[in-house]
Amino acid sequence: MTSKHVNAVAATAIATAVLAGGTAVAPAQEQIRIVSHRQPALEYYTGQMQAALPDGRVTVELMPIDRQMELASITMSSQSDAIDVVYLNDTSLKRFAANGWLEPLDELWEEYKDEYNLDDFPASVIDSVSYDGHIYSMPIMTNTELFFYRSDLFEEAGIEPPTTMEEYMAAAAQLDTPRRAGTIMSLKPVDAALNEAHWYINAIGDGWFDEEWRPIFNNEAGVEAITMMKEMTQYAPRGFTSHANDESTINLQQGLAAMGLQWFTRAAAMDNPEQSRVVGQIDWVAPPGGGARLANDGFAISKFSSADKEEMFRMLAEAASEESMREGAQYAMPPRLSVLEDEELAKQYRWYPAARRALETGKAFPAMPDFLDVGEIVTRHILQAVTGEVEVKAALDQAAAETEELLRSRDYYK
Repeated sequence: MTSKHVNAVAATAIATAVLAGGTAVAPAQEQIRIVSHRQPALEYYTGQMQAALPDGRVTVELMPIDRQMELASITMSSQSDAIDVVYLNDTSLKRFAANGWLEPLDELWEEYKDEYNLDDFPASVIDSVSYDGHIYSMPIMTNTELFFYRSDLFEEAGIEPPTTMEEYMAAAAQLDTPRRAGTIMSLKPVDAALNEAHWYINAIGDGWFDEEWRPIFNNEAGVEAITMMKEMTQYAPRGFTSHANDESTINLQQGLAAMGLQWFTRAAAMDNPEQSRVVGQIDWVAPPGGGARLANDGFAISKFSSADKEEMFRMLAEAASEESMREGAQYAMPPRLSVLEDEELAKQYRWYPAARRALETGKAFPAMPDFLDVGEIVTRHILQAVTGEVEVKAALDQAAAETEELLRSRDYYK
């Protein structure tokens, strides 16, 4: 029995009591049902949502991500009001928003932006929780790619951390030795390779698509970007086409690579003495050239919820407050600039200052519900290009043609 059914029964009981001459009481306020993936950070933030309203008002169901996505998809596709608030990552948010399942938050965001200091979220974060020009989710935690580098090796070589892709390549060449790769490269299909390509396409190229979703990653700038990626592989560890986050993390920890692009969530592992041989020797800056991947998770309100949407928005805003996120920083990187700039947190987590800068220069994947399907096409051809199987221009042209065919079949073009 859903909370809606419970309240309907309660209302019937109240009416019966009144008709029988009993004393009428106010009907119970409607419960708010939250469905979320289970992990420590989400347990914390859903607990903050429960604390924002009186006891018993908010129910939370935590489950594995695949089950949660299946439940949310089935419930919302049937336009049921059985779910009020749902956890979504940046990829699933685009799909749910495109399907018309989510409540736009723009008006509430504008109304409460001063009270909850919502301008504290950088533009890159707002972009990642938006679709088609509308905000659909309250950002709760973020993950961004950082540039990891061996500060001791850079100091010995007398070079500064790179700020451009050209400086990055020069440093990789200078620090590359037979026993230590100049840089990690994570090119395992699909996710890892897509993340790496996303950086090059944004830092050197013009991005993935034009305003009408026509591919532009195969234009002159895109060819230059993937050509540089191909050239950079000469400084990567052997087997880089099968390396993802785990392999690249180990290469950095074991001193087998001097630098490279890696997720914020891997930073703490560099200073773990039980796993790392380079404790205190890794440092971080924002990725050279900008444009590295930025991913944000948050909570959205169902379009079909019959609960008070303004009340739910305020509940989400309370959970995402500065105070809440300062405490939540122990579980995940908060997307608020004020928290990332907190000096005490920066002392505790050495990589936070770099993360703050990376948030301002990072870019989310294109706001396209089908981008991961595009990624399967693009990474296949990019890998052929960087390994020399196919010329870069020919590989990207073929990827663009197949991408257009896919998007045309899904009605992206008028």
